[in-house]
Amino acid sequence: MLETTQGIVLHYNRYNDDSAIVDIFTLSRGSLPFLVRDRRQQRKGGLQATLLRPLNMVELVFDYRPSVSLQRIQELHIAHCYTSLPYDPIKEAVALFLSEFLHNALRSEVQNEDLYHYIIYSLQWFDAAHEGLANFHVAFLIRLTHYLGFWPNIKGRETLPYFDLHDGVKTDTEPQHGSFLKGEEATVLPKLLRMNLRNMHKFRLNRHQRNRILDVLTTYYQLHVPEFRNLRSLAVLREILG
Repeated sequence: MLETTQGIVLHYNRYNDDSAIVDIFTLSRGSLPFLVRDRRQQRKGGLQATLLRPLNMVELVFDYRPSVSLQRIQELHIAHCYTSLPYDPIKEAVALFLSEFLHNALRSEVQNEDLYHYIIYSLQWFDAAHEGLANFHVAFLIRLTHYLGFWPNIKGRETLPYFDLHDGVKTDTEPQHGSFLKGEEATVLPKLLRMNLRNMHKFRLNRHQRNRILDVLTTYYQLHVPEFRNLRSLAVLREILG
């Protein structure tokens, strides 16, 4: 059955000389893997170089068959053209990191329109903005937990001394496992959870603090998303932002 939808390119992986497997988070079906034709000699200026870059927003027509592991794209077009993201080295590094992060986080995600529109809005905002962006990836990933269903539960518990990363709650007793925050990190958590795209420039974080937050966020996602893998692009991002 032919179906038309929009999507966000998350990952591109060459399958053989003539084709590649592309993971796209679609508006209508959630995350789907697609088999696309992409001959090596056509890669410069072809599909890989233009339409299928990480975090590209595309419109596609595909033959949806729930019984097969790889869907087939019939038509593919750019749905939104970025104005600065592909041309700014720092933004491009952030985009590479977020595409790998989202590829892990959305691997088994089904249709979720609110999540889809949150990602689209955030990426378009990031592309259009020109200053105060150092905390964008932090704010984006914090708010993303709400749409994925594991937003930290601290309401009425803000002053408790521990935050259990495994259960996602604040508690007055130290968890028996090692995945928890305490001391100053547990104290500042309620403040960090108020960070969003509009106020993130007001959070004065140094390099060490931002790296620590990313480490905690990665651990938190790994505890709540099955098969969340280690991120190869995190080291690259830290080097560029450092």
